[in-house]
Amino acid sequence: MFKKMLFCAAAGLLLLAQSACDNDKPQPTPSTQKGSTLITTTVVNPDGASGVCYMQLIDGLTGHYDNAKAVPAGFGAPPVVQGRDVFVLPDYMGNNKAEMRHYVYETNGKLQLHGTLALPAGAGAANVCKVSDTKAYVSFQNTGQIWAFNPSTMQKIAEIDMNALAQKDMRVAPAAMVARDGLLFVGLNQFDAQWMPTAKQADMAVVDTKTDKVVKKISDTKHELSFATRPIDPHSIFVDAQGDIYVNCMGSFGYKPGFAGGLLRIRKGQTDFDPDFVINYQTAKVQGFDGAIDYVGTVRLASDGKVYAMAANFALDPNNKNPYLAKVMFPVVIDLQQRSVQKIDGIPYSNGHAVAIGERDGKLYFGSGNDEAYGFYAYNLKTKKSEGLAFSVVGMPAQFETLK
Repeated sequence: MFKKMLFCAAAGLLLLAQSACDNDKPQPTPSTQKGSTLITTTVVNPDGASGVCYMQLIDGLTGHYDNAKAVPAGFGAPPVVQGRDVFVLPDYMGNNKAEMRHYVYETNGKLQLHGTLALPAGAGAANVCKVSDTKAYVSFQNTGQIWAFNPSTMQKIAEIDMNALAQKDMRVAPAAMVARDGLLFVGLNQFDAQWMPTAKQADMAVVDTKTDKVVKKISDTKHELSFATRPIDPHSIFVDAQGDIYVNCMGSFGYKPGFAGGLLRIRKGQTDFDPDFVINYQTAKVQGFDGAIDYVGTVRLASDGKVYAMAANFALDPNNKNPYLAKVMFPVVIDLQQRSVQKIDGIPYSNGHAVAIGERDGKLYFGSGNDEAYGFYAYNLKTKKSEGLAFSVVGMPAQFETLK
């Protein structure tokens, strides 16, 4: 169960009747689509733990979008968008071809397939970090490795094994990554046979991007968080305008008491965790909300310098016995300077697959799958107000990215 929660963020999938619709069987290639916003939607099977992910470019941010013009992407592993590069990974659970596709967003407003890279079968490819036109990295949850590859030629450069960095009697899984100052910071998920953490310790690997060698492993035990970065969310580790790195820790996704998630920091110019900074989600007082945060599924640093997130509180849907159906996700804004958390009103509670957050033209767009609609809700960064449902989609709104 917990492994599946890594990609569904530990809560709800709606069992969509739309999955039988003809519009959910797309045929085109990305080169036929045009637009500057990339969205992905997830249509699930009745088991709630499998299905199909669709990717498409759109022009407008109103109305309704089905999947007639979409193309398949990896279920449970949304495409990684970095600038004009789009990396499409296989299904997180290994149910389709073990291959990474690299698309480039061209000046004509279309995606062009640039190349492919064969990956190890069942490796659990989770994330990609591009550091230059000739080097990028892909992390593998199931092998304890990351690969360096050339995104221009789509050829493998090196294998970097991190199994020696596992905690005692644990398995280590490289997760989300970010590059700064010639170093790659790699979140390390540490878990036991039940896919759960056993130590209140957040770990990361630091890799030299010139030599592709592990420089060191860094750990934070002071703040008692665990599970550094959500593996399929590239935004769960980011660099802010001051050059500081922030790391979203998942804890135990709210399933193991005392194993909290939260935010840690690595200051600019440093390679160790900041001993004086933490935002612990389970102990933080959420302004405007009578309850605690069990975990935070997705985070996004916005242009106003604040972090916006989709947080979970299991008590929001106590009578729902199916974790894939429970509407327990709600949007919050996190002020890194004040170390405060505040609930955002005007956006319905969502299930755990519909937790997209993206920014465009002064607004944030939150994905939500609820009783009202499946779609993206607009939030005005200037007025700090929700503007309601902007556009609806077929399937769970899993991702929103602006291509540049």
